[in-house]
Formats: sequence, structure tokens, C-alpha cells
Amino acid sequence: MGREKSLPKTRWHPLSLQSLSPPKFSSVVNRILRGDLAVLNSRFPHQGKKVLVTDDNRDHIDVIVDYLETDLGVVVDVAHSPDECLKLLQEGSYDLLILDYRLPKHTGLWVIDQICRRSRRIPVLMMTSFFSDALSRRISRDYPVEIMSKSSSFRMITRRAGRMLATTSAGPLDG
Repeated sequence: MGREKSLPKTRWHPLSLQSLSPPKFSSVVNRILRGDLAVLNSRFPHQGKKVLVTDDNRDHIDVIVDYLETDLGVVVDVAHSPDECLKLLQEGSYDLLILDYRLPKHTGLWVIDQICRRSRRIPVLMMTSFFSDALSRRISRDYPVEIMSKSSSFRMITRRAGRMLATTSAGPLDG
């Protein structure tokens, strides 16, 4: 008996194949069955990257996590409070932080300030329902962050996250 070819390990989200048309889906499945996993890697340029989403609105988190995993193929962790966010940042390595402006106990600005004090460089996408040009200018002037309105479509949020993920990668937060 011949030796079976071992397939390289890859991470991908199976739901992402649902967006393909039937002929395209069939082509992708046939390539996978032949051991050509590069087709999956090309579909997910951010595969293997980690995103931390911090928001106290669980419904909003569920939708954002679904879009990030399905459209970008990233691994997503969730925090519901500023303290939980900082703890996860300290314990792990993330490539992007998506952060709500208004959180229990502290604002997203407080979280960013804590990150900056610990000499951490991580791209931050701040979401707010209270979006204004004045707030955007003040935050962008003082912190390394991009700001979006929470009323933006989830597709737009995912696209912006994808552009930010294409730039840098970060390590764990210094204690």
C-alpha cells in the first residue's frame, strides 16, 4: 500500500464557503479534495490573525463576530468590559482591537490610555453611537485609533478591520 499524502493544517471558517456560487463552490470543493488548500488561504488573507472585540452589547458582538469570522477568516475573542479587555490583551497576542466607546465603568478612551501607558502598539478600531467630527478629531489627535459610527453597516466595519489587519501585528500587553 502507498503512503497517504498528509494535508497541511489550515484554519478556515466553513460558513464562508456558503457565499460562493454553486459552480464556484464545486470548484473549491474539488480543489480541497485534491489537497489544494491554497484556495482557502487565498480566500482568507487574514487567516490566523486574532481580533479582540470589546463591547457590552451582546447582540452587536454576535453580529460583528460572525462577519469577522466569515468574511475575514480571523480568530475572534470577546470582552464585555474594560477590565476583561485589558486582561485578555495582557494574556494574549492580538492583531486588532475593536472597541466600543461607551462601556461599563470606563470609556474606550480609558482602555486606550491604559494600553498606551503600557507601551503597547495595537491597531484600534473604535465604534461609537455618539460619532461627531469633533470627537473624531479629539480622539485621533490624542490616540492611535480609527473611529467609526456604530450605525455603519457591518460590511463596512469588516472592510475597515481588514484594511487595518493588513498593516501590523502586535504581541502581548506588557504588565
